[in-house]
Amino acid sequence: MPGKKSLKKMEKTQDAVPTEKEATTTKKREKIVGSVNAITGNSPELLDAMKKMKAITPPAVASQFNLKTSVAKKILDDLKVQGKLSLVAATNNLKVYALTKN
Repeated sequence: MPGKKSLKKMEKTQDAVPTEKEATTTKKREKIVGSVNAITGNSPELLDAMKKMKAITPPAVASQFNLKTSVAKKILDDLKVQGKLSLVAATNNLKVYALTKN
């Protein structure tokens, strides 16, 4: 059975534990939302980038523009409804789109 701690060891443990006020200030973090600066489906940046892509997929668009995959899926679905994209192939997990020729 261990004996009593010395005064120095007790002081060290008290110094290591932050006070309540310090704990609340250090735990606060900024939330980063992936779709705050979301690119709209009509932006020329998006369409220019898609022209250069070999395969237009939601993960590829998400990584290109630093978006969440769910946001990229919504953008691609909106472009499909507008007629700017057509669905080339689809599986349970992935959809591949192509630009329509206008």
